[in-house]
Amino acid sequence: MGTMNEIIMGLYEIEEQAGQIMENAARKKQELTERSRKQKEDCVTELERELEGRLTILRSQLETQTEEELEAVVKKNQERITQLNERCEKNLDQIAEQMVEKITEV
Repeated sequence: MGTMNEIIMGLYEIEEQAGQIMENAARKKQELTERSRKQKEDCVTELERELEGRLTILRSQLETQTEEELEAVVKKNQERITQLNERCEKNLDQIAEQMVEKITEV
């Protein structure tokens, strides 16, 4: 009968450990989600700053450039914005992958 009790106690311990692992995983996921949100906000802030700066430059150039030259500047800015967006998305994808790795390695 002693071995039956040992098996039951072993099962309880396994269950307790599994609960702790799940709690740790949930905590880590929460931390990573907050970090991911912060990085996304930082990316958006950087993009807004860059846009403000570029708009200021565009306004000052309006007086001196022809419409054709302005279109080229606008296109260049749009390409830069696209690149920044792609960089932000790539960073978020990497963060998401890191989250999955951290949660699954627990």
